[in-house]
Amino acid sequence: MTRFKPVALLLLALLLSACGGGGGGGDGGSAPGGGGVPPLSTQCQTGSVAQLALPSGAVAGRNQEVALLACPGAQIASVQWRQVDGPTLPLQSARSQVLSITPPTAGRYAFNVEFTDASGRSASGQAEFTAGAPAASALVIRGEPSVWVGGQTSLRAWVEGLPVADYATARVTWRRIDGPAITLDDASQWRLIFTAPNVMQDSMLRLRADVTLADGRSLSQDFNLLVQPPPGAVVNLLFGSGNRSSRVYPYVASSPHAAALRDCIYTPALTSDTLCTLGRLPLLGAETRGDLPTVEQVMARVLVSNDWMGQRFEAFLREQDAHGDFRRLLNATTAIVIGGRVRPAFYWSATGAIYLDADYLWQTAAERDTVSEAPDPRSDYGNDLAYATLWRYVQANQSAGGRPPVLERASRTTAELIPALGRLLYHELTHANDFLPPRSHLLLNSSLRVYQAVPTGTASEQLQAQLPFFSQEMVDLGRVQFFGVASTAAQRAYQPADIVRFFSTDRVTDDYSYSLPTGQTVPREDAAMLAEEALMQLRHGVLRDVAITPQFLSGSSADAVVTWGQRGRVGDAAIKPRVALVLAQTMPWLPAGFVDGLAAPQPLRAGLTWGQNLNQAALAAGRVQSMSATERALEVDLEQQRRGGRQRAAALMR
Repeated sequence: MTRFKPVALLLLALLLSACGGGGGGGDGGSAPGGGGVPPLSTQCQTGSVAQLALPSGAVAGRNQEVALLACPGAQIASVQWRQVDGPTLPLQSARSQVLSITPPTAGRYAFNVEFTDASGRSASGQAEFTAGAPAASALVIRGEPSVWVGGQTSLRAWVEGLPVADYATARVTWRRIDGPAITLDDASQWRLIFTAPNVMQDSMLRLRADVTLADGRSLSQDFNLLVQPPPGAVVNLLFGSGNRSSRVYPYVASSPHAAALRDCIYTPALTSDTLCTLGRLPLLGAETRGDLPTVEQVMARVLVSNDWMGQRFEAFLREQDAHGDFRRLLNATTAIVIGGRVRPAFYWSATGAIYLDADYLWQTAAERDTVSEAPDPRSDYGNDLAYATLWRYVQANQSAGGRPPVLERASRTTAELIPALGRLLYHELTHANDFLPPRSHLLLNSSLRVYQAVPTGTASEQLQAQLPFFSQEMVDLGRVQFFGVASTAAQRAYQPADIVRFFSTDRVTDDYSYSLPTGQTVPREDAAMLAEEALMQLRHGVLRDVAITPQFLSGSSADAVVTWGQRGRVGDAAIKPRVALVLAQTMPWLPAGFVDGLAAPQPLRAGLTWGQNLNQAALAAGRVQSMSATERALEVDLEQQRRGGRQRAAALMR
């Protein structure tokens, strides 16, 4: 997904990518400003830079938040927590201003905190609390423990040991207990999604979940969320109200690019005037001189909102990038942002960075807990049309890329990240190498910003000039589906068979290839879709299904009847030359004849459902096999991904 933002007339034309009885106190350590500064405590005193917020009435087995708040007029730039007493706890957010932890046993827990202010001056102190004995049943609330004003985030309540089926028969209610006023639109769900209220200084918002189980037991638990005003003025910013930035920091604190990463990529103070030049933050490819980057060189350009995100990304590159494709593609970027509230993922030619949703990287339930469940921006565009387009990735006749239901608390291996994270990286990094192809990396003018350095004759431009797609009907429908243009009577009258006629005889792999907003002349998603599907098949043996079905606004996509569809459409004889052109321009290290390895498309069976078309081996053996309960659950998640993805362009085009 490329990103469009009208930050100025020039950018509009060129940004085409898209504390339980416990206490806390200072340890007498250093503090910004030198002598006379009071030690860190739970109060802001004259000269204080920060104060602690500690748990009250802490109980083992339940979440507890320990926070470091900036005092009025001060600003905290970096934080590092370390546990110094008590049973060892996993610190998922050790470089955040807040720790959300669950002490396993009663006793004392203590933490050392080191931090710097906005001027780079250092300070330290100690926070501690005592947890009481655990209750028979523990209600736990989990979520990312800090949010900037106006950011959308989520919390989820859990009852430890409660069977999955019993969640449906229990009642939950959320309410505000203390802190800034907030609107809770739907406070009767286990997952609470809300927008952070407006504050002028670091403030704690205490929310409570009250739960009544089917057997009559009542449970209650609080979550203390730090709400912060974002640094910098909040006017005319590139990351505005429709898609705010969230807190991230350089994963490698000692990186030579750390300062530029903080200033140039995801700061809420970023404007069209403060975008950095390629001299301030060059492409990775300029640093590697076009060679294969090391994992260390990549990680020196990563920004994260929690350390585990960088750890998982690094492990993915070491374990799943055997051919070096992902690292070579990253040569076309300035930075990689991985955040718990980056949604949707995108590449942006303003900064030259790729922005990844951490939901693609979690491997444990505890990691997943720190990722916001707030959905992709979406709308009802296209719901008045008579057809739907479905897609999925398939390996060994099994659906690949769906996430298991949250209540299952499942884990994933790095290999299991490939169907979702792999395809995302191929797609977004094809955008990056489309705008700045490898041939240009050593020739870029360092005084220019990324979007100003885009050369002529990019892969998308060549594709359009030499091997264009044909269907204007699908382009027009794309503007309805992806950009909210009102449909015409003629478009609403199109039946699935009409869409099959437009699409199946053209040479694209997905209707998202037709995503072309009014006023733009070069389709960018076309090239990215071609590369994504080809690389998933040729490198990982994962095939992509696409199908046209009648429109459905309720029920499961598993039950939609297929009018027409194909598995591995990218291998169509008319499409393969287009794939070869894109790969030659964006991935010149691939061997000659690489696309010859693409398998010919396999037709899906019209008249059967989307679910019945999953296991093509069973159909070949004369058996119609419906989806299992597990497969249907994964299909529910994939349908959410599809519906969210269909609206990305519209959500980011403002």
